[in-house]
Amino acid sequence: MSKELEIIGIVSAGWTPSENDPLAEYTHSGPKAVIPIAGKPMITYVVDAVAAARHVKHVAIVALDPSAEVEFSVPVEHVPDAGSLIGNAEAGLRYALDHYPNLDGVLISSSDLPLVTSDMLNSLVEECFHTEHDIYYTIIERAVMEGRFPESKRSYMHLIEGDFAGGDVFLVRPSLTVDHQDLLQELAKARKSVLRQARLVGLRIFLKLLFRRLSLDEIVQRVTQVLGMNARVIQFPHAEVGMDVDKPFQLEIVRAELEARTTDAA
Repeated sequence: MSKELEIIGIVSAGWTPSENDPLAEYTHSGPKAVIPIAGKPMITYVVDAVAAARHVKHVAIVALDPSAEVEFSVPVEHVPDAGSLIGNAEAGLRYALDHYPNLDGVLISSSDLPLVTSDMLNSLVEECFHTEHDIYYTIIERAVMEGRFPESKRSYMHLIEGDFAGGDVFLVRPSLTVDHQDLLQELAKARKSVLRQARLVGLRIFLKLLFRRLSLDEIVQRVTQVLGMNARVIQFPHAEVGMDVDKPFQLEIVRAELEARTTDAA
């Protein structure tokens, strides 16, 4: 890729666990994004990786109040909480488009991927810009995920091509238009249940997924048809983009690795 791109990084931090959430004891009524890992809030690892990615010019954080007083190694901009997963993603995208009219893309990550690195994000961006699509979504093959994190217990889509976990990093081009808000909100609520998501986009898709007769191409075609998004699914070789922290044992997996990295660096 010869052209120098202008990409804005968005890190979404909009989740504070409720009292009965398994991560509640780690947050002390604060946002999940600031759970400490190896002496730093979890979100700082993600921001460092996004900011260091080759074409990223600015980083904005959605739904983390500045009063949290998290110290970042780079300047960041703050976008208010929009109240939902999809709402926050849209708020971040809208902020980027409004403030940076000449951008080439928006790289969006959740704040609970502390093992992701700038090199991984570089390879994702390079791969995305080989084609012209509105949105690029990452998936990780089960063998890749379990080879890297055998105890991670991710959820998988069972497709003709194999079993895949969803990634929590995606890239959006300025050409994307966000329609069908109600459906997107329902899909976001069902994000941990592939079958619930399939039901929302049609009985045929649901049945084919249920009987493991659904292909990646059919998913992309249905998303394009229902949501009007020219989407591309990327089978990503780095399991770290799918190693989000939802449960205490997953937190301990990433904590052990980051503490080991800190010790090795010292």
